[in-house]
Amino acid sequence: MSDGQRVHMGPVRVAVIAASSQVRASLQMLVEANPALGFVGSAADAETLVDCLAGSVPDVVVADIEPDASDPLKTLFALGHVLPALVLLSDDPDNDGILDVLPADAAAILPRNAMPGEIVASIEAVAAGLCVLSPDILARLLAGRKPSRQTASGEPFEALTLREIEVLAMLADGLGNKEIARQLDISDNTVKFHLSSIFGKLGATNRTEAVMLGMRYGLVMV
Repeated sequence: MSDGQRVHMGPVRVAVIAASSQVRASLQMLVEANPALGFVGSAADAETLVDCLAGSVPDVVVADIEPDASDPLKTLFALGHVLPALVLLSDDPDNDGILDVLPADAAAILPRNAMPGEIVASIEAVAAGLCVLSPDILARLLAGRKPSRQTASGEPFEALTLREIEVLAMLADGLGNKEIARQLDISDNTVKFHLSSIFGKLGATNRTEAVMLGMRYGLVMV
């Protein structure tokens, strides 16, 4: 979260980064159609946008690029003392590593097929210093910030369900989310939900740690 609310005198100044000229045009039209927003420029990549802005820092950057393009984004975000907020459009908004590459403290992560109203609402939210995250990402953030909950004997404070133990056993076998979903006949999102719950209950921060803790507590055998 940001340190405080951002104050804007006039429309929120929005810049756009997208490799597709059609996407740039669509996002520009979306911004220009909202009187609370002001379009300040667009480019196919962060470096070009920096040149186009000529030292000016927008309030919000809407970026339709992959998270691994974060280094150029960080260059853009280093333009001034007041960092622009970020609305990131991604094919995989629930990707585990996406949070690690965000250069902004106020940010929204949306799927590329997000509705126009969702994008506008996210722009306004991050301009106010808020974050917009999916339930899956929020659950993982909360799970990662919880201390390890254990009894004095070292056992987990909260027991895993039978399904969570199944998922944990499959993690121990090295299966990925899609394979777990296929074997259990559940959706990928349901697998992610189970993983978030497992991480929170065990006090784990990643898959390997969850398996190690599961072995320690006798929940899985490898």
